[in-house]
Amino acid sequence: MFFQFLIEDRSTNILVDHVMQKLTKQHMEKEIVWNVKHFGGIGHLSKKGSVLERKTGKLLNDLPMFLRAFGKVLQSMEDSALIIVLDNDQRDVRKFRQELENTAISNIVLCDYVFCVAVKEMEAWLLGDPGAIREAYPDAKIQFLKRYEQDGICDTWEVLADIVYPHGYQKLKKKAGGNYTEIGKAKCEWADKIGKCLHLYENRSPSYQYFIRELENRLIPDCPQL
Repeated sequence: MFFQFLIEDRSTNILVDHVMQKLTKQHMEKEIVWNVKHFGGIGHLSKKGSVLERKTGKLLNDLPMFLRAFGKVLQSMEDSALIIVLDNDQRDVRKFRQELENTAISNIVLCDYVFCVAVKEMEAWLLGDPGAIREAYPDAKIQFLKRYEQDGICDTWEVLADIVYPHGYQKLKKKAGGNYTEIGKAKCEWADKIGKCLHLYENRSPSYQYFIRELENRLIPDCPQL
C-alpha cells in the first residue's frame, strides 16, 4: 500500500512519520510505503479560479495544483491513496470539509483520497494521549489538561506549551519575541518526542481517531471501527 501525504507543516510531517512507522510495525505482513510533501503553512483556498497558477508553498493555495498532479499519478497505481492532513484552526469543521471536497471534485480527482482535519490543530492529537506526554516528558505538568477541551476550538498548542515547555507558554512566547521560528521549533520537538511515544489506538482526539481509521480502512478494508 502506498500513501502520499500532503501536509501543512513540518511538525505535522514529523508526527505522521512516527504514526506510519508504528503502523508499519503493527501490520508487518503488509508492504507499506509512504511519501510526505509538507508545506510552509496552510494558506487560503482561492475563492475564484485563476488562469495563471503558481506555487506559493502554502497548502491550501497550492491544493488544486497538487490534487490534479497526484490524482493523475495515483490513479494508475494499485493500492494507493492521497491523504491530505491539515488544521481547521478557527474554521467551522463541517463547512471547511465541504470546501475541501468541493475543491477535489472541481479538480476531478479520480484517485482514492481523504481529507483528515486536525481539530483545532495538530497538537490536539498530542494532547489526546496523556500517557505519551508523560513518557516523553516525565516532568510534564499534566494538570494543565484540566483546562483543555479535547478537539475544541480553543487554545491548543498554548496548553501543550504550558504542560511541557520549561516555565510554560508565556516563557516560550517571550523567547519567540514575535518570531514564529522559535515556536515552530518547539512544535517540531513536541511532535518528535511525543510522537515516538504515541499509542496508535489509545487517543482521546476524535479527529486523530478519524485519521488512524482512514489509514486502517485502506490497509484492511471494512476493518472494525476503532
